[in-house]
Amino acid sequence: MSIGTPPKPLLPRRTEERLGPRHREILDQLEMVFLSEGFSSVTVTQLAASVGCSRRTLYELAPSKDALVLIVLDRFLHRVGRTALNNVDPNESIAEQVRSYINGALELQRLTAAFADDLADDPAARRLLDRHFRYVMSVSESLIERGIEAGEFRSVSPGVAAGMLAGSGLYFSQPGILDDVGMTRDEASHEMTDIVLRSLLHSTIHSPTQQTSSTQ
Repeated sequence: MSIGTPPKPLLPRRTEERLGPRHREILDQLEMVFLSEGFSSVTVTQLAASVGCSRRTLYELAPSKDALVLIVLDRFLHRVGRTALNNVDPNESIAEQVRSYINGALELQRLTAAFADDLADDPAARRLLDRHFRYVMSVSESLIERGIEAGEFRSVSPGVAAGMLAGSGLYFSQPGILDDVGMTRDEASHEMTDIVLRSLLHSTIHSPTQQTSSTQ
């Protein structure tokens, strides 16, 4: 599958592999702290206390709190992206591949209100999220192009269809939206992908009204 180049990790894989087990554990712990409590108001001293390390240890990972936040966020987004790609089974239909990828990428819907609010107010974090979002768009567009070429999908704009999938997923990642629609994360994910995929497939499912009309 030909897709765009994923964003370059802020913490290269080789650099992370050279870190000691404790440093990698701290990065995991910081991710949990940020995702549950946000990051804007917490200080380096508070972060060190919450993960049980010294300020010096944190500064060994990044030169500032802002840089540390970006590294932890980028690491999380890369993991979500890898998991989403690993969900794709090339032996399934293209529609199911799209569904598996999008549902994996929508792990972002687990963001808390505190973390999402901090993202919205942090330009650097938003730019980082946007780079990953564009990659999700690239993968989705590539899968849809394959579906069109295989005759499984109708001839539509792959970019528009990918935007509907990825954009809707980003919308549902906002805290409070799921409460507004009265659905769980998984319910909203499945319904959203169902709506888009049904519009892409050549075969259509008649609504009860259409079926009634056709029998009169």
